[in-house]
Amino acid sequence: FRWTEGPTYIKETGGLLFSDTIEAKIYYWDPNLGVSTLVKDSGGFDGSNVTSFESIFEPGGNGMTRKGDWIYLCQHCTRRVVRLRVETLLEQRGAWRPPSFCELPFEVLASETPEGRSFNSPNDIIAVDDDDNGPDVGKETDDCLPVVYFTDPIYGFLKKQLPGLGYAYLNAEQGLHPDQSYLDECSMSEGAGCKGVYRIRKGRVELVTKAMTRPNGLALTPDKKTLWVCNSAKEGPSWWAFALESPFLPLAPLRSLDSKNLMEDLDPTAERPGASDGFRIDSEGRLWTTIPGGLAVIDPSRNKVLAKVMLNTNTSNVEFAADGSIFITGLGHLWRLTKKLPPELA
Repeated sequence: FRWTEGPTYIKETGGLLFSDTIEAKIYYWDPNLGVSTLVKDSGGFDGSNVTSFESIFEPGGNGMTRKGDWIYLCQHCTRRVVRLRVETLLEQRGAWRPPSFCELPFEVLASETPEGRSFNSPNDIIAVDDDDNGPDVGKETDDCLPVVYFTDPIYGFLKKQLPGLGYAYLNAEQGLHPDQSYLDECSMSEGAGCKGVYRIRKGRVELVTKAMTRPNGLALTPDKKTLWVCNSAKEGPSWWAFALESPFLPLAPLRSLDSKNLMEDLDPTAERPGASDGFRIDSEGRLWTTIPGGLAVIDPSRNKVLAKVMLNTNTSNVEFAADGSIFITGLGHLWRLTKKLPPELA
């Protein structure tokens, strides 16, 4: 693998779907059989629908989530949010030739901002029941869709470095950080013109917030009243909370967590690779989040980092499994951790 993302647990099989944004593939990990490739061209490229495709560093699908019988997927190079059935993906296990994503039946849920501009590069995604659907909540028929939230930063604009220098992002040979000024310029000229968090509800795309410079991972609290979003600024990780009960959009943040108010050194410049990215929230409201070099468990009610697992490499996202395992994606790997909880986490 190059850069794994989008870990999505499949309870019926005990397996895990995950993507590789650089290789542009969707994989399936089976607890008994290991990893198989399900789909190639996971970013939705069909051979002609993306301008300057060969220059894109991360052309694949990114964040994924499951709701009912559907997998919801963010696609970088086509700048859209799509869904396809879980069984459609799982049917590809053991195929002698993994199909291109566009060979499979799928639905496009969003490809433009409310202003009619292209998105930047949809990144991470969650789907929840729409409480306004009354007795049909959870059935997810074509007339009863969930509410989908997704982030739209600028990382899909990353370009490859010059031919002959190896496969890396533009200017990597100069030692520059991948988050460079040209990404914001591309957002203004080609993309959404802002870095936002969006909601798809009843077929309509709405801007939830554009308060952050680098919105990335996102998750809901157990009561579904608060949306937490990670801001992956290279200056340092932070997590922002938004109250979803407000009827007025875009939303202003309720509060944020960062190295200062957590009283914890989470500075990505402290010789730890990567940034903050995807995360999950457990039943007690604790954030299990990627940080530079590993994973942290944060209790936002106490502004406290409860635990850290340092892997000493870039991490990208987190998923919970039914048996208590924690899956982590990131640079070149898929990790599986078994929880051995201290008393304060039990």
